[in-house]
Amino acid sequence: MFRPEPFRSTSFRVALLYTVFFLGSVLAILGITYVAASSEMAGILRSAVSDDMRILRQAFHAGGEGALLERMDDLTESASEDRFFMMRQSSDGAAIAGNMPPDLWRDGWTDEKLSQNTFDGSEDLKRAASRNSDGEVLLLGLGERIGPFDVMIGRNSHVLDETQEIILSAMLWGALVTTLLALVGGFIVSVGPTRRVDEIAATTRRIVEGRLDLRLPVSKRRDELDRLATDINTMLARIETLLSSLKQVSADIAHDLRTPLARLRQKLEVVRRQPRSPDEYETAIDAAIEESDAAIETFNALLRIAQIEAGTRKSRFRRLDLANVVRKTCDIYGEVAADEEHELIWKHLEPGEIEGDEELLTQAVANLLENAIRHVPAPGRIEVAVSIQNERIRLDIADDGPGVSENERERIFERLYRLDRSRTTPGSGLGLSLVAAIVELHSGTVEALDNAPGLRIRIELPTAHAALSTQNYETV
Repeated sequence: MFRPEPFRSTSFRVALLYTVFFLGSVLAILGITYVAASSEMAGILRSAVSDDMRILRQAFHAGGEGALLERMDDLTESASEDRFFMMRQSSDGAAIAGNMPPDLWRDGWTDEKLSQNTFDGSEDLKRAASRNSDGEVLLLGLGERIGPFDVMIGRNSHVLDETQEIILSAMLWGALVTTLLALVGGFIVSVGPTRRVDEIAATTRRIVEGRLDLRLPVSKRRDELDRLATDINTMLARIETLLSSLKQVSADIAHDLRTPLARLRQKLEVVRRQPRSPDEYETAIDAAIEESDAAIETFNALLRIAQIEAGTRKSRFRRLDLANVVRKTCDIYGEVAADEEHELIWKHLEPGEIEGDEELLTQAVANLLENAIRHVPAPGRIEVAVSIQNERIRLDIADDGPGVSENERERIFERLYRLDRSRTTPGSGLGLSLVAAIVELHSGTVEALDNAPGLRIRIELPTAHAALSTQNYETV
């Protein structure tokens, strides 16, 4: 069965569900009102009949048959059109007084519908029936023997029946109007979310077609759809970055690895063209192995970066002191720097706990130190410092070398990117890319700054307390 989109939306279904609950509440309230009103009106009628019967009973006990007859005549003469009285002899059933036929007497309470045949003996009953749309009289009566007489007092309860019909009609119409208003309201309420979902779906289809630069629309309402769209936009930005990185890696691999592979093939062909001595063959083989190792190292570094970006290493996170990690790494590279005539200083290391992988963080610090030792002309000065700034731990590694121009500082963290002056030095151009991947895995930031002179690499990581608070917030 075809249904318009708004009627198939979640918001419309929720509105419909609330309609069912609201309709049930309305019917329950009206039902209670119906029972209470019917009971109250019936109680009023019964109370009035009982009062009249008590008056007659008191008259008989006070003055006997004469007083009873006199009181019955007074009640009959002053009765309204819906009040009926009857008194007859108990012995033969002959009518004595009242405005009802004597054959209607019943002992005790009675509630019956009077037919047209019973109206012939009472003009008051005919007038009461003529005022009702259905021409009927619903008699609520009480019969009792007082002395030698059968006495019956009644009321036309047709007004009670009409009241019940009005309440029932109100219940039905109220339920119908409530349902219609709920359907209309649910449709109106669902139009907005449905339109927004259609916009999200249309944008998603364009993204699937290749427009990774598009983002889902986010309104100012900040509702659940906006929060979902924001999270999806963050995911799309991440996917766009990864795909761009993949394209760049593909291009960089083709560019950077083509030369060593071509050089390796050329050397092997030169060796094959003419006979060589065993020493020459050995030298050629060593050169080929060296070129192959460089290519393998590049691929291994790319694979390691991919594994880190996938987040598989987060299972090895634990609480640790970043200052201790930096101190251990500097202890190892202190002698390496001295051998290259550099001065490595790590005096200002402020303790600070983080949640992280010690092996990966050691790798990141080592890469930065190796990069500084390799590219800073001797003699150079390399300073390492750890400090805490607003629940974030800051790691600075600064040197006094030639530095990096401002337009290239962001690019040095790209895969296989190398400065022109560094292409003659060993390396694959993946060291800083690996550092950036490790920092991102730890929810941190890394940037290259001017040290005037030299280069300063600054890493900021959340403290263990801040990381735990963020995790708990995201879980909630």
